[in-house]
Amino acid sequence: MATTLGWLVLALPLAGFLALALWPGEPPKPVTRLIGAGSIGAAFALTLAIYAGMLSSAPDRRLHTSTLYEWIDIGGLKVDLAIRIDQLSVMMMLVITGVGFLIHLYATEYMGHEPGYRRFFAEMNYFVFSMLLLVEAENFLFLIVGWAFVGLASYLLIGFYYDRPVAVAAARKAFVINVIGDVGMVLAAFILIRDLGTLDYTQVFQRAPSGLSSNAAEAVALLLLVGAAAKSAQVPLHTWLPDAMEGPTPVSALIHAATMVTAGVYLVCRTHVLYQLAPAAADTVAVMGCVTLFLAATIAIAQVDIKRVLAWSTVSQIGYMIMAAGLGAYSAAMFHFLTHAFFKALLFLSAGIVIHALHGEQSLDRMGGLGRYLRFGYVTFAVGCLAIAGFPGFSGFFSKDDILASSLAAGSLGQALWVFGTVAEGLTAFYMFRLLFRTFADPEPPGGYTERPHGSGLAMAVPVAILAAGAAVIGWIQVPFGWSWVTDWLDPVFADSVKPQVLPTDNDEILTLAVSTAISLAGIALAWWLFFRDPARGRAAGRAMPEARETLEEAYRFDEVYDEILVEPGKELGDALRTEVEPIAIQGPPAAVVRWVRDFARGLSWAESGLVRTYAYVLIAGLVVVGVVFSVTVGR
Repeated sequence: MATTLGWLVLALPLAGFLALALWPGEPPKPVTRLIGAGSIGAAFALTLAIYAGMLSSAPDRRLHTSTLYEWIDIGGLKVDLAIRIDQLSVMMMLVITGVGFLIHLYATEYMGHEPGYRRFFAEMNYFVFSMLLLVEAENFLFLIVGWAFVGLASYLLIGFYYDRPVAVAAARKAFVINVIGDVGMVLAAFILIRDLGTLDYTQVFQRAPSGLSSNAAEAVALLLLVGAAAKSAQVPLHTWLPDAMEGPTPVSALIHAATMVTAGVYLVCRTHVLYQLAPAAADTVAVMGCVTLFLAATIAIAQVDIKRVLAWSTVSQIGYMIMAAGLGAYSAAMFHFLTHAFFKALLFLSAGIVIHALHGEQSLDRMGGLGRYLRFGYVTFAVGCLAIAGFPGFSGFFSKDDILASSLAAGSLGQALWVFGTVAEGLTAFYMFRLLFRTFADPEPPGGYTERPHGSGLAMAVPVAILAAGAAVIGWIQVPFGWSWVTDWLDPVFADSVKPQVLPTDNDEILTLAVSTAISLAGIALAWWLFFRDPARGRAAGRAMPEARETLEEAYRFDEVYDEILVEPGKELGDALRTEVEPIAIQGPPAAVVRWVRDFARGLSWAESGLVRTYAYVLIAGLVVVGVVFSVTVGR
């Protein structure tokens, strides 16, 4: 039953995409809304049914696989078009379809006046289908297929405004960096085929401990890490994510909250056996996540675009999840994935209310005082800020502290990373409340607003209200010194682990709760003192240390370095080939390539005589040659 519903969950967004993509002309908007949002809502309902069915069965009987048909059977390698329904995939499916449905519903109003309404929802449905294929796949081949489909879908959505050069450039950048990750995934699959003879998850994890050498395990894990880093925007493959803000706000919410950027976290957790066999690669994952979360938190402090602050915040929060997964705290990583989906989708959609009210304005320098106009948006944005800052009782308080406490339990490396993660929590609280106060509590910009900012309709308000409620309370499903729903739910998935996953002790919990709460409250207090108590003081602080501020605004100039090392030399090589080589060798006299092709063709023309007896003679002569070679070879 679970697998039947799993196939239907996969089929619904695909059907919605095909219906909208192949619709002749532009359908009425109610029809587009029904197909676009309705298919995702129905998929969410079916996923809830799968979850309910799992709850009624024993924990060790919740893994279900189903094969639609045999895709490949060559030389002992068998790859089926199959899905895997277990606790990890269902957790991902609930978020993808549930939060995805709320974002689709929000977009029905937000995109109401945009051209390309049908195209937008077709691409959104395709994105959800691709993510579901990624998380439901039963083997590495279809994981890679879903991985590539997600890259294509993100390219289409980021470049939705294809008449804007910056949007096209951002989409192209995201696509290229994600293809780098795709290459890593494919190479890892080749090694698995060579050494284990299978791409099936169950067989790979069973054979890997005895079938993979330590070097091969490290190679596979590091190559998979390339894919995870590209998709989840981890240093050094992180630069595409802030530029992805050129897409519509619902796209930003879908990519940055519930779906694409968490694919890398899912990948590391799904392939936990391989990372446990490759300790150096696992440590690399953890360090990379820590570096990313800290650098992104510092960059977010200096950003003045409301969506770019949230984008860098996403990079930082995914860094926490990657760090936890690298340390072996898989349940903690997935717990933060769950809470992050709620509060980050809430923050983006609340920011969308602001942008919608200001007719597309995104700069904090041209905002302020919006609390009196957008009270609903003010409250929901504040809930999101409290959650991401780890304020006691809100969702991020539980999930982020779970990661940090698990880091303390992970040995000396984890303890070192705990320091940076804790400091970054204070930075997160500071920059998020800076964003809140500058948007809603600062004085209005000089001259005020040309038009009174207007609130949103029900189609936008209802999803935001639901997400706000979730961001406030979802963290209570796993409480220190109490219950642990996420860990208990996911335990059977990690039962095949080579070593047990990392879980915090009571002392780790106590120390982390005390320190992280204090530093989070300190970050909120500092933001209040600078940007709420006296906004002039905050503006003065923003003008201090101009060189450091410029470095942060330019995100440590990663893009400049990449341009200098990779992009510009590539352009120069292309220009040289176009101006120096092509005119001589391809186009101009003596047109060497053309002449070579013509002469080669003339050399072969004798064989095209049109005489059947000539063709028969050549065929017989060829058979004689093959026979002689075969006889000599066998004789030896």
